[in-house]
Amino acid sequence: MIVRELPDGSAVLIPQEGHADVAAQFAAHWGNPAFSRMDPYGPMVFATVYHDSGHREMEADVPIDGEKGLPYAFRGAPTAVRRREADGTNVHWIHGRDPYAGVVVAMHHAGLRKNRYNTVRALRPGSNGTAAPDGAGGLASAVGDLEPWQYAVSKQLELTSPTKAAAFWHNYRLLQVFDLLSLHLCCDGYEGDQIGKLTLEGVPVHYGIDPTVEMYLEPTRKNSVRFAPYPFDVSPLRISVMGRQMLPCVDQPDNVVQEAYHQAPRCTLTWEVSA
Repeated sequence: MIVRELPDGSAVLIPQEGHADVAAQFAAHWGNPAFSRMDPYGPMVFATVYHDSGHREMEADVPIDGEKGLPYAFRGAPTAVRRREADGTNVHWIHGRDPYAGVVVAMHHAGLRKNRYNTVRALRPGSNGTAAPDGAGGLASAVGDLEPWQYAVSKQLELTSPTKAAAFWHNYRLLQVFDLLSLHLCCDGYEGDQIGKLTLEGVPVHYGIDPTVEMYLEPTRKNSVRFAPYPFDVSPLRISVMGRQMLPCVDQPDNVVQEAYHQAPRCTLTWEVSA
């Protein structure tokens, strides 16, 4: 669950699958003369749509952060409520529908524990960041982190072929871009109710060409941002997600907070992205 606290004391809550759908909207429109369209397109959109669906197991319980009187956010939730095994179950389900997507998502979750294999990095004003992304040796490290059955699938996909391996690594990095862009819009980019600037380092551009670019997001209005360079097939591009807005129920039992969550009015969050 993404929980973004607002200046008026309320909070916007977005399910992880909602965040993933925002990422998928970026994925579906990625590509123009300046940026390669995803290849394979269908498996990569599928992977992006469902890359965080394992979180539904935790969210279905609506575990409550008693100190805040809100459902737990996906960051900072105690281990006891996280349902870590659900990510593996989700990867199995994705693999059953599309093996390529399954390996991309498996690698994504392994990479989250290793700074996304030093590929794509999000920088905001005032952030210090870690080592600049270079992705050097990243695919070999990432393949080594796969479970045996996932590694076997990667062999079937011929990811040992230099050309196919390079294309796969390009697509892994794109999933990191979509994930970070969505997180910026849904939660990380906000201070109060104003979205801020973002720099993405290590954004891949064309298949078979190694150099990456820095991508800059500049707010133009409250819920509008400008991209440079611009990677999408239409401008402006409207991105939206359904959330809930609720007031914290501090010092209330979990069942009261859960009821308030279920009864919370739904709200549509929309952003306009332009060149």
